[in-house]
Amino acid sequence: MKSRPAAAAVLVLSAALALTACGSSSSSSGSSASASASASYVTGTAGVTVTGEIGSKPQVTMGADTKGTTALTVSDLVVGTGAPVKAGDTVSAQYVGIGANTGKEFDSSWSRGTPAQFSLTQVIQGWQDGIPGMKVGGRRLLVIPADLAYADSPPSGTTIEKNEVLVFVVDIVPTVAPTAGPHVTGTAGVTVAGEAGKKPTITVSKETAATTQLTLSDVTPGTGAEAKTDSTVTVQYVGVGAITGKPFDASWDNGAAATFPLAQVITGFRDGIAGMKVGGRRLIVIPAAQAYGATPPSGSTIKANEPLVFVVDLVSVK
Repeated sequence: MKSRPAAAAVLVLSAALALTACGSSSSSSGSSASASASASYVTGTAGVTVTGEIGSKPQVTMGADTKGTTALTVSDLVVGTGAPVKAGDTVSAQYVGIGANTGKEFDSSWSRGTPAQFSLTQVIQGWQDGIPGMKVGGRRLLVIPADLAYADSPPSGTTIEKNEVLVFVVDIVPTVAPTAGPHVTGTAGVTVAGEAGKKPTITVSKETAATTQLTLSDVTPGTGAEAKTDSTVTVQYVGVGAITGKPFDASWDNGAAATFPLAQVITGFRDGIAGMKVGGRRLIVIPAAQAYGATPPSGSTIKANEPLVFVVDLVSVK
């Protein structure tokens, strides 16, 4: 499931991230020792039944008591054998999320065809408290009370109801750094003005609006550490629509540099930052297919099928 200011809508998954856990109810009793290692939750299923093999999307059935759950409830359906997850880690997961009132699925990485990768610092509290202690290769059921999820402010556009208990089944999978896709060197008709370290002025052209390839230009080459596709970066940036020429987000306007894992941003931004060095400024022109395609974030000025233009100063990498 899927925040921050407008930038996070464009670049980063938000704390409203809807993530799901998966597992099998029949194996929960054998794994209670693992689940009870944390004082942040209780061990059990809250009446939820989970069926299906690990690695495949599970079937989840609510019980009569599920929607009345008031404590974070956790069951390790399959205990993994890999490294344990720690608080604040970046993890890769397959998951499904279901509302306990409606029984409706509101998000699923399986439905998108690829695991989600995100930092536990950027998800709802029930995930922050319920995922640490899991091991890679494991499957866990999370039943999250509303006060550790979205309470009376569920994300707009979802089927999540106000004050609804959320149920997740989560498989933690090995994290594999993606390979950056191809790009071309150039400006795609963009003009950038302004001093390094300060918010730039960006002017687009008809050529920019027609961009179909990821296009990069190092306005100022950096000399520090190099960003990779799986790095966590701190950046100052401004984003502009290639058709409208309108800014849709800027860290400079938000008053501080933004820090996020590149695994959580749109593909064109991730691949456009990869190879940058700290201290540098880069122009990134992203075709719509590597940004939002036909479905831009609601509430933004980004148009359907609009290429996006970013100017990014890379502050740090880890």
